[in-house]
Amino acid sequence: MPRPAEADVVVLGTGVIGLATAWEAARRGLRVRLVGPRLGEHQGQASRAAGAMLAPFSEVAASDSPQRVALEVRERVAARDLYDSWLPLLRQASGRPLALTPGLWVVATTAGRGDVAELDAIAAAALAHGHPAERHDPADVPGLSPARSCAARGALWLPSEATVDSSELMGALTDVLLAHADVEWSETHATGLRPSAGDDVTVRCAAGPEIRAPRVVLAVGVGLSDLLAGSADLDLALPPMLGGKGVSVLLRHVPMALPAAIRTPLRDFACGMHLVPRADGVVYLGATNRLTPSGVVPYPLVTELTDLLREAGEELNTQLYAGEVVGTRVGYRPFTLDHLPLVGPTADPRVLIASGTYRNGMLLAPRLAEMIADHLTGAAVEDHPFDPTRTITPHALPETLEHWLPDLVDLFLPPQGTPTNMQGVLADLLHHGLRSLVTDGSGPRGAAVRRTWQQAPVPEALWSLLIAYLK
Repeated sequence: MPRPAEADVVVLGTGVIGLATAWEAARRGLRVRLVGPRLGEHQGQASRAAGAMLAPFSEVAASDSPQRVALEVRERVAARDLYDSWLPLLRQASGRPLALTPGLWVVATTAGRGDVAELDAIAAAALAHGHPAERHDPADVPGLSPARSCAARGALWLPSEATVDSSELMGALTDVLLAHADVEWSETHATGLRPSAGDDVTVRCAAGPEIRAPRVVLAVGVGLSDLLAGSADLDLALPPMLGGKGVSVLLRHVPMALPAAIRTPLRDFACGMHLVPRADGVVYLGATNRLTPSGVVPYPLVTELTDLLREAGEELNTQLYAGEVVGTRVGYRPFTLDHLPLVGPTADPRVLIASGTYRNGMLLAPRLAEMIADHLTGAAVEDHPFDPTRTITPHALPETLEHWLPDLVDLFLPPQGTPTNMQGVLADLLHHGLRSLVTDGSGPRGAAVRRTWQQAPVPEALWSLLIAYLK
């Protein structure tokens, strides 16, 4: 006779989505086994490295199609609305003084080739969803003081957006789960899944005994590939999960007031420069984004830190250079080939997934937790675009080069621009070189470029293509 399951559901992963999902399932009366690290540095985890901007609108890009904007902003607005009730519940349950810092500034600077158009797109998205977007002179932005060579050209105040201290939020979720009678936390990591006798699934762990349950939720972020490699006996039919490396810095004793976050628009395959106020006068500075298909490197590179500090000082506030560095963070943002999350049952209905949130994991966490808990409890599930079994069509390289090459070129140019048509020259050179290597190039360079694109056919891979081309 098979032994009974140890829980109603096993949640794999202790990032913000895993913790939020475990709490929501336990609140609905399910017995939960949570698997993942609790202590330590959580090296490479996106949640603990996050600036935690709750940004439904400032993540919009001018190049996004109207259909894409409507789809993504609808889900982000729903998640932002949940925070107004979810965070007070978490504050009461944990006893921690959790609070949102309301509002967010988006500034256009001369470092951004199309920043003014980006502000227009952000404002249009907010207004279309019934939220304010206030135009301001850059001089009105508290804490904004860029270098003369990188003047601000416009500013947008988004009072509906906010920020939260990711460290405090993760601490509160941890406290609540450790105290919950229906939650057992196994401080190891899962190495694979296999079918069990009956209808259950068995989770193999790096340390400790196997765990058996009728349902398993995958919330392991960029660890998904390794987990699937150890789960060959289950057909989950999940698409690839890529990782974008983000590096951030914590500063203190910066001689500036920062009552609300300041950011630049999306650019250069990343979320722009941003400054986020934290407790005790600490300022969070982020962030980079580099596609990293070959494993997690838990430490920042010197060039990543120097570029981040230099660019943030030039674009946002030169007084940052007088601050003290009290910490650095590295997080790998999980994302799919179509840049939408995976939420819900996989091809095997016993296994669900909540991952692939890219830059919006902190924002989407309570909403994704509700979606998964609805599936687990048999409640009605709203239609959403995150079905993990959807068909994802990879990006084609010619169209990707045509659309995104200017962003790649911008990475090589100084913020103040160049006196000649260097941008056009570089764009032509890279476009013809990379395209010819992918389509008909022979030799090791052409093979390396084609192999890189086949592994990650997304715009973020253009930098990796260039590296492969130059090696």
